[in-house]
Amino acid sequence: MTFHAISFVAGTLVLHLQAKLPAISILLLVAATLPVLASRRLRPVAIFSLGFLWAAFHNVLLTAQGLPENLQGETVLIEGEVLERPPAASGIRIRVLFKADRLDAGEGWQPFATRVRLDWYGEHGDPQPGERWAFAVRLKQPGGYANPGGFDYEQWLYRERIRATGYVRADDRNRHIGSGSVAVIDSIRSRLSAVMAVDAGARPTMALVQALTVGQRNRISQDQWQILRATGTSHLMAISGLHISLVAGLVFGCVRFAWARSAMLTTRLLPVRAAALAALLAATLYALLSGFAIPAQRALIMVALLMVALMSGRRATFPGVISVAALVTLLMDPVAILSAGWWLS
Repeated sequence: MTFHAISFVAGTLVLHLQAKLPAISILLLVAATLPVLASRRLRPVAIFSLGFLWAAFHNVLLTAQGLPENLQGETVLIEGEVLERPPAASGIRIRVLFKADRLDAGEGWQPFATRVRLDWYGEHGDPQPGERWAFAVRLKQPGGYANPGGFDYEQWLYRERIRATGYVRADDRNRHIGSGSVAVIDSIRSRLSAVMAVDAGARPTMALVQALTVGQRNRISQDQWQILRATGTSHLMAISGLHISLVAGLVFGCVRFAWARSAMLTTRLLPVRAAALAALLAATLYALLSGFAIPAQRALIMVALLMVALMSGRRATFPGVISVAALVTLLMDPVAILSAGWWLS
């Protein structure tokens, strides 16, 4: 399992190291190695090819969602749903992560299923996550500087599946359309964040609670970041394996202790199995509440494997758990391999 996981990771990584998507002939040549899956000796070669082709397929789908070149810099009307609206750094600008579903460039509506990052300057409305809006915008294809050692903004946009950036123009067509189909967990995150944001004005430490609860670090002040850096604890503000495992471990210990004190409950289900199930549910809820970032995904998968092993009475090995976590995270999102959080995990 471990060697196969390494092969799949290597194939995914090699694809993302290419300057551009390989030609069809190269992809067909790679696909020609898949029949050797039947050979135990050559199976790692086929698994490498699977990783390479899976990443290429995902890249094709993501690239197809991009902005048509002829619309770059043009004023167009888009409709869709607000995904995120981080706290504004100033009163003159807000930033919105928008999931567009259609676009009108003056020739009627056409499909445009694309994630867009928008800035809205001056007098603006109050878009909230889950709401449907129409915006008159000017968009451009994602891009950024590629200075050695600097932040790769274009790669970050690609990792976040943001295929266009732009700004909202002052236009009478900007309007709130209605409510979207926001997920329950996103609604809970939004409400918790709003409550904590109000308290953060009176209690600065609430900004740290907000970061550790829903994964939003926008309200942490520069003075607080300086203290965190000086004490070597700034990495704790990113919800990862430590946080997920602490929650799972705390729930596991409490439920096992309480369950073992009841003779009736113990006869129905062994304390270790009940504790494992409760710990898995708690870890899943916390991972979703935190925004389900890559480190949280990896930690949840590892916790799930361990708890399933406890419930089934089987043995879970460390290399096996790491291998499955790597495979599942890349199957869910091959672009995750570009994130430092994936490697550090």
